[in-house]
Amino acid sequence: MTKVLKMTPTGAGDITLEPCSVVPPEAVIDGKPQEMGAVISESKDGSFVVGIWESTPYAEVFDAYPGDEFCQVLSGKVTLTDEHGHEETFAAGDSYFVPKGFRGTFRVVETMRKYYAIHMG
Repeated sequence: MTKVLKMTPTGAGDITLEPCSVVPPEAVIDGKPQEMGAVISESKDGSFVVGIWESTPYAEVFDAYPGDEFCQVLSGKVTLTDEHGHEETFAAGDSYFVPKGFRGTFRVVETMRKYYAIHMG
């Protein structure tokens, strides 16, 4: 992409979400996520990705999160709980950061859509 893309709470340009499967089935501990997403930009080596992702309610466990990820919640709710039991819930308009190596759970409480930027370095 060589142009600036306006990203609003309702979407980014003319990007359309399509069915995807980001959540590893073996990590799911509750529910069955129905995912939609779109990659907005990706580095040549795949180590940095920006996109939009949406899922229906479910929960998964992270043994060691694979990268550093910044997210902005566009709609819905998600709760992240670390390995020590500290819990934070994020809703539309909130942003959060998940550091590489994070251990805990990720629970989509209400169908959630988010922008994300993840570095897998």
